[in-house]
Amino acid sequence: MPSRITPQQLAKALNRNVETVDARLAEFVRSGDSPSTAALRRAVRRLLTTYSVLPKSARKGKRVRRYVSLAREVAKAVGRIRDVDTIASWTMQLSEGKDKRSFLSDLAKLRSGNMRVAVKEAKDLSKANRPSIDVDDVRGKDAARRVGKVERRLSKRVDKEFEEFLETQEVDVMHALRKDSKRLRHLLELVAREESPAFLARLQSIQDDLGAIRDHDLVIAYLRKRVRLTSTGLLIREEIAKRHARLEDFVTKNRGQGHLVPAPAKPQVATHAH
Repeated sequence: MPSRITPQQLAKALNRNVETVDARLAEFVRSGDSPSTAALRRAVRRLLTTYSVLPKSARKGKRVRRYVSLAREVAKAVGRIRDVDTIASWTMQLSEGKDKRSFLSDLAKLRSGNMRVAVKEAKDLSKANRPSIDVDDVRGKDAARRVGKVERRLSKRVDKEFEEFLETQEVDVMHALRKDSKRLRHLLELVAREESPAFLARLQSIQDDLGAIRDHDLVIAYLRKRVRLTSTGLLIREEIAKRHARLEDFVTKNRGQGHLVPAPAKPQVATHAH
């Protein structure tokens, strides 16, 4: 089904995304806490999704390209903070002791270093000229055609990655599936498809499940750098067991359910009574 989003709606969506990112930047620089970090990441992701479906004439504008490029750097920087916060959240569940105190002290230093970089990137983006797309820049059939092209490409990629991950459980495939399913969900939310709610819910579920597995991977990778601590070996084994169980649950839940991306509905063929 062709996208129902109009050129005017697409231009307004991009401008609204820019305004939201600008507001989230100010909140992040002011507080730098986990909620403001997460809010900024979400805002940038939605900006990048909208940018990806703009017609080439709008995407190639110098001001737009620079703003999006800086926004990508911000997303990477705050993503590193999110990773530290995830490990810190896991650490808080440990019983009190010298190892827990050592972890928290080390993570505080890591977060502080990542914050310095992220705040610099955020300030650079705040100082950049904010782009504003005029509806004339996205007028005509090219706007809808671009949305459809990106949606078809993402859908095909997500479906392939889903099947491959169920078969192989490879980490690289998991990361690609998690990120692409998130992009596809944001795109479908942007175009507000009537037939999408159930599919959007499944994409969200897959994103959440894979995100939880990735959180285990973050903790395991961090612990492997801290092997000098006496408790680390046991903690690593426990996390690997939890990851394995969560992965098995994911595969069991999704295997045999058919393709992730629903096949497009076939047009109705009129029949005539004789």
